[in-house]
Amino acid sequence: VTSGCKMQIDVGIDVERDGSGELAVAVDLDAEAADRLPDLAAQLRLEDLGAAGWVVEGPTTTAGGSTAITATRAFNTPEEATRVLQDVSGAQGPFQGLELVRRSSFLATDYTFTGVVDLAAGVEAFADEELKSRLEGSGFSLETPVLEQAIGAPVEETFSFEVRASLPGSITVEGSGVEEGDSIVWNPVVGERLALAASSEVLHGQRLVWLAASGGAFLVMVVMVVVVVLGRRRQR
Repeated sequence: VTSGCKMQIDVGIDVERDGSGELAVAVDLDAEAADRLPDLAAQLRLEDLGAAGWVVEGPTTTAGGSTAITATRAFNTPEEATRVLQDVSGAQGPFQGLELVRRSSFLATDYTFTGVVDLAAGVEAFADEELKSRLEGSGFSLETPVLEQAIGAPVEETFSFEVRASLPGSITVEGSGVEEGDSIVWNPVVGERLALAASSEVLHGQRLVWLAASGGAFLVMVVMVVVVVLGRRRQR
C-alpha cells in the first residue's frame, strides 16, 4: 500500500420475497494500488472459499483501470443467510451479529436486517490470530500508526466501506441508513462503530382481497337477515 492508493470494500445482500437471495463481497483496488500488485492473482489463496460454496470472480481489470475481486454466495432461507453473513469477517471480525429475520402473518411478511460494523480498532480488526502470527517477523503490520506511515495518509481516507441490503416490499430506513431505490446503504468509517438496522413489509394482496370480499359478504348477509326479521315483524 502506497500513498494515494484506495481500496473499496462492499458487502451487499439481495433478498427475494420467498426468503432466498444472494450475498456478495467485493474488493476494488484503484489503478495505483493495482499497479503495485501485478501478481495479485497468483498470491491469492481462495480455494477454501470455493469449498464453502462461494463463487469467486477476479481479479479482473475494470474499465476505470481498477482491479476488482468479487465473492458471491447464494442462500435459500433467511436462516441460511444469517449463517452466510457470519462468514464475512469471522466470529471476531468487525462485521458482527449480521442477521436476516423473516416474520409472517396472515396479511403480511416482514423482513429485518440488523448488525454492527465495528471498525473502532481500525483495519487491524480484520486480522485473526492466524494472520497475526503469520505477519510476525515480516516487518509488516496492520496497526493504524504503522499503516498510516506506510500509506502516507489516514487509513479512513484509504479504506472505504459500504454495506447494502435490498429487501422485498416497502422499506423502512432506520438509523444512519440511506434509501437508494429498493436498497438501504450504510457507509462505515474506519475508527468508528456503526449499527445497521432496516426492515421491509410485503403485503399479501390476494389475502387482503379475500378478506375484503368476505367482509363484504358478511355485511350483505347481516343486511339480509335484518330485512327478513323486519319483514316478519311487519307481517305479524
